[in-house]
Amino acid sequence: MKKLLLSLAVILVLILTACSGDENGDKKEESQNSNDQKVTKQVDNDKTVAKVNGEELKGEEFNLIYQQFSSRLQGQDVSEKQLEKRAINQFVGQELVLQKAENAGMNPTKKEINEAFDKQYKSQFKDDKAFQKALEENNLTEKEIKSNIADQLAFSKYVEKNTEVSEPTEEEIQKAFEQIKKSSEKDVKLKDVKPMIVSTIKQQKQQEEIQKLFDQLRKDNDVEILL
Repeated sequence: MKKLLLSLAVILVLILTACSGDENGDKKEESQNSNDQKVTKQVDNDKTVAKVNGEELKGEEFNLIYQQFSSRLQGQDVSEKQLEKRAINQFVGQELVLQKAENAGMNPTKKEINEAFDKQYKSQFKDDKAFQKALEENNLTEKEIKSNIADQLAFSKYVEKNTEVSEPTEEEIQKAFEQIKKSSEKDVKLKDVKPMIVSTIKQQKQQEEIQKLFDQLRKDNDVEILL
């Protein structure tokens, strides 16, 4: 089973190719190399880092997830051990969700996959020739991308059905607004930043609910960490 965050890590490169163009290719490569140099945690690609209901999770995918967390938390006071814990927690959690989604019959239809494929990826390129060139340059195939999209959609379906995210309260919005005002040198108006605040709070709440779901699934299933 392909892994959701693996797809995001790899396909992000594909989207950046479409957005940046050839003239920015050298800069993009330099940026990627810089990020790679900051990542110190690596395990053998074939090493089994965890078992989830008998399914072996491998080091190759773990390393990509670890790299994502390392880049995202760059500049923060987070140790390698903490990054490792976050990465393996995400890896195990997404595997549990994908297993449960499959068992619950939440596999997306071919129509849903094709629509997401066209909207999220092919539409980012001026024509099919440019898209096929990007696939070749990044050693990807349409089959691989669609397989990853299927996981992404199944993951989202299961999470949506098994979590509930409440709307931000006025108190939460006001608190976030006060923080923005303190950190901004400009005169910020609530009406101008409220949509962004609401979106950010909802994303934070969703991540909290997903983490609760991960924790509950780990309690209810056979999980063995082998790092």
